[in-house]
Amino acid sequence: METQQLWMGGRWESSSGDRTTDVVNPAGLGTVARVQLANAGDMDRAVRMARESFESGVWRDQAPAERARVIRDAADRLEKRIPELAKVLTEELGCPIWFSEKAHVPNPVRHLRYYADLIQDKSFDDLRTDGTNTSLVVEEPVGVVGAITPWNGPLSSPTIKVAPALAAGCSVVVKPSTETPLTVMALGEVLAEAGLPEGVLSILPAGRDAGEVLFKHPEVDKVAFTGSTEVGQLIMRACADRVARVTLELGGKSAAIVLPDADIDAMVKALLPMAFSVNGQLCISQSRVLVPRSIETDVRDALTAAISALQVGDPLDPSTFIGPLVNASQRTKVEEYFDVARAEGADVATGGGRPDGLGEGYYVEPTLVANATNAMRVAREEIFGPVMTLIAYDDVDEAVAVANDSPYGLSGSVWGADAEQGVRIARRIRTGMVSINGAPQSWGTPFGGFKMSGVGREMGPEGLQSYIEKKSIALPAGAI
Repeated sequence: METQQLWMGGRWESSSGDRTTDVVNPAGLGTVARVQLANAGDMDRAVRMARESFESGVWRDQAPAERARVIRDAADRLEKRIPELAKVLTEELGCPIWFSEKAHVPNPVRHLRYYADLIQDKSFDDLRTDGTNTSLVVEEPVGVVGAITPWNGPLSSPTIKVAPALAAGCSVVVKPSTETPLTVMALGEVLAEAGLPEGVLSILPAGRDAGEVLFKHPEVDKVAFTGSTEVGQLIMRACADRVARVTLELGGKSAAIVLPDADIDAMVKALLPMAFSVNGQLCISQSRVLVPRSIETDVRDALTAAISALQVGDPLDPSTFIGPLVNASQRTKVEEYFDVARAEGADVATGGGRPDGLGEGYYVEPTLVANATNAMRVAREEIFGPVMTLIAYDDVDEAVAVANDSPYGLSGSVWGADAEQGVRIARRIRTGMVSINGAPQSWGTPFGGFKMSGVGREMGPEGLQSYIEKKSIALPAGAI
């Protein structure tokens, strides 16, 4: 088996060490690939290459339109590889192929094009005057960026960081997860083919030791991290020592508030993809469903029927809705919550085990936990699997209070016949994103959360601004 090397500054290179990892197909179909892992020395070298490229101005000083041209060219090249990359992504993650083809690979193409368009004609200078004095406000790239990304978004999460960082003129070192390090390498390849100068971008799968080198490195000006809240806290503390900039996209336990006049059948149909996409392994999953006590039984019955009918199986089968979890430890974690739910007094209305006849893959049944309260662990902790918890409420004020009674605040939804009422309720929920009746967010809106769901925003113009520093230059009279 060929061993995938590191993407070091724009080309394939071997690690200076000898650590490798096997990428295992979570559907029980064996080893997909063997991958070299970066060590601390590799990570240090990549950061120093990024610093050298940044200080040289080889990318930073190119005109915005030229940076846009390279990024747009890379998007075109990536788009041509969607069928190939969707299959590889499904094999490394276990995500159903329909989601890989619909979102996991096409969305990175859109991210690249979005930021290319955003900077195409953008002026990074702004002349301001108070009538007497004049200043030139200059937007400059933040510098060297360390991007640390999770296994559940193998290509999309790195691109959300790399696209705006490159658009701003930064140099970037990406540390993807060792669980899913295959498709992200295509991002490096297409950018190099499009003309990104050497040294500007490195992609190094690595363990925690080398990852720690990246976020603690004195030459890294900003760390952009997506992952668990616990690791995000660790990174934030380390960055505080040198006042490095951070963007943190962390955990979630999002609430779907169902109002008394909601169309139950339509709600169930639209909610299931929002709760169970990527087999429930998304931070934005709508994992708490808050329902009026008056219709609790009706909603429970409708969800039970719909969830029990979901097809679990081979993620490469287009009819599969739920594939395997990413690895054995993730499945064990999810299964432990089934026991926790029962011990806390909740009911497992459907699911709660392993499906029959699916071999050695890391499968669990899509599960509905009912008769729950918001004080239970299954309602407060991020399970990261195909598990939905049903919680009853008596009035809308209580529903809002329950939705907000969480350490997290990443996403959410409101379901009802009156969209204006839905918006009023959405304004009261302390969370970064809310959908009314399952409506998708407009492309170019910010992504991020309140409270322990993170710091800062990605995507949209806000995503570009997070990689920019502003400088004010006071001008003498008549200078411009």
